[in-house]
Amino acid sequence: MTARHGAGLPAAVERLVAPFGGWQALATAGERIAVKINVLRGAAPERAVSTHPETLRVVLRALKECGAQPFVADSPGGPGATALVLRAYRTSGITAVCKEEGVELVVADADVTELAAPDGRLFRSFPICRCFVDADAIIQVGVVKTHGLMRLTGGVKLAFGCVPGLAKAHLHVRAQKRTAFAEMLLDLYLALAPRFTIMDGIIAMEGKGPGNGTPRALDSLFAARDAVALDAALADRTAHERSDIHVLAAAARRGLIDLSHPYALAGDPIVADRDFTPSFSDSDLSFPGRAAGLARSLLTARPRLVNEQACTRCGDCAAICGVGAIELSPTPVYDDDLCVRCFACTEICPTAAISEVTPPLMRAVNTLRRKR
Repeated sequence: MTARHGAGLPAAVERLVAPFGGWQALATAGERIAVKINVLRGAAPERAVSTHPETLRVVLRALKECGAQPFVADSPGGPGATALVLRAYRTSGITAVCKEEGVELVVADADVTELAAPDGRLFRSFPICRCFVDADAIIQVGVVKTHGLMRLTGGVKLAFGCVPGLAKAHLHVRAQKRTAFAEMLLDLYLALAPRFTIMDGIIAMEGKGPGNGTPRALDSLFAARDAVALDAALADRTAHERSDIHVLAAAARRGLIDLSHPYALAGDPIVADRDFTPSFSDSDLSFPGRAAGLARSLLTARPRLVNEQACTRCGDCAAICGVGAIELSPTPVYDDDLCVRCFACTEICPTAAISEVTPPLMRAVNTLRRKR
């Protein structure tokens, strides 16, 4: 549905949730509800890196009016140190909103437990920040962004923030291929079973998301009980082929969604933004034997230090690398043979000094794609 940040936002969110029975159908008096946001790292709200604080404010007020007891939490990428998480919350405007609304803001990494995923295809358990497991329900509030690995950050991908900081890197290593990573995200999402998801596309991120892309006004809000169906709507709005979104392709393989009729629309018509810049950067094709190495070199994007002056030598990139492919010397140096191309380092770099670099041949292919 169409919306803007500003005075009309509360009414827009009310209209957004009305087809689901309104807030009274989503929250019960006395429930302790985890409002799971997306704080990739500390960044001003207008950069669309993190959940917009004003959208969060509207959700918190609605939950409180229902008599629920919301708290706000996320596990940003990186070491998960309390000081770093608090700084990310503060810079993103989340701290101020929670203080003004009298809502607890949790450093989620401080307490971790294991969540069983008995129906998982690839993973039967996950390390999870305990606050999400102990809550009566999870309501997700994210921001629509491109994603170098998964194409889009949608409702399914949003659940990955319930995994504590550095544990995310280990999951990247265990599920290196995009198809495997998408299957892992579905296992995680289904195990957590968020009650409701809101994705804020009023100001989205295009291009090199989820951290280094460009803000783009889509003037849109999305919501659903089923985040898989919601992600199909995001694909339509951002002019992606549904099957190109890896979690949607994985969900279709499992029979969780019919990509020809993925959702029942209850709001405004979804009009594709044909000028939206996707994150297509490399090839998803698999090549046999010796061809694999050559294809990896010619067609696969890789993380690189692209702005040495911007690098603060903080070491977050090396800390989050699950395979030890980054050495600080004193700025990041990559071992391409070890690197699994998960791009976690590009996501958490606080100054965008690290970014994905696409080989020339693949850049030419991408240019042809866009022209088509």
